[in-house]
Amino acid sequence: MRWRIAKASVIGTGHIKAEMPCQDSHYVRVVGDALIVAVSDGLGSAERSEVGSALACEIATDYVAQQLTQVAPNRWQKLLGASAPAEPAYADILHAAFVRARQALEDEAARQTVALREYACTLLMIVVTPQQWHSLHIGDGAMVGIYADGSVQTLSLPDNGEFINVTVPLTSSEYRDHLRAQHRNEGLTGVAAMSDGVQPMCINFKTGAAYPGFFRPIIQWLQSHDQLSQLDDALHTMLDSDKLRQKSDDDMTLVIALREP
Repeated sequence: MRWRIAKASVIGTGHIKAEMPCQDSHYVRVVGDALIVAVSDGLGSAERSEVGSALACEIATDYVAQQLTQVAPNRWQKLLGASAPAEPAYADILHAAFVRARQALEDEAARQTVALREYACTLLMIVVTPQQWHSLHIGDGAMVGIYADGSVQTLSLPDNGEFINVTVPLTSSEYRDHLRAQHRNEGLTGVAAMSDGVQPMCINFKTGAAYPGFFRPIIQWLQSHDQLSQLDDALHTMLDSDKLRQKSDDDMTLVIALREP
């Protein structure tokens, strides 16, 4: 199964003024029929959070991809009529990926003799297969499902606790207690994952509902764009536009993927 994917992380104007780096990261892999998406937002108060977000995304996504590769049905087995391997335990794989990402941050902090909190970051991941999807999430940011009728639905909401600008990062000693898993046996036409810089434009803060008016034109654009190699640059330009900059001065990350017909 093929996917049409656009992905970009854009530094926020607030970070530019404060001479801070872009602290958002994203990572995408496709393994067989499975799409794997990760988005991470480094906390602004942490000095090395851009390193933390990039490392968390890469380690977690590569681990999930490795696990799915090991259990994916072999084509020769299908041709010979042999039984296929068991369905992957997606929930267990995602939890293990978060544990490994957290351990990678601990190891990096130890190598650099820096406090772990300086690598603080959120992390959200989703695995989408033809018949189901599984997600795991800590911190803010959000995930949205795209359905065959063109409708959109929030799959995983941000967790800001009592205050909108406060969230629990992967580096927290209590991070396991704040992991939020979601799963449905349904086929998605597409999926979008975003950091909190894009979140206010996409998600109704009070109801948690995804805004169709935001996603509809982007979906149409992605469906009709004929230069696949330019999708990431085009999305980057879109996020960097004055129209969106006026709505957010934070780093912005958006990954949107649609199944090819």
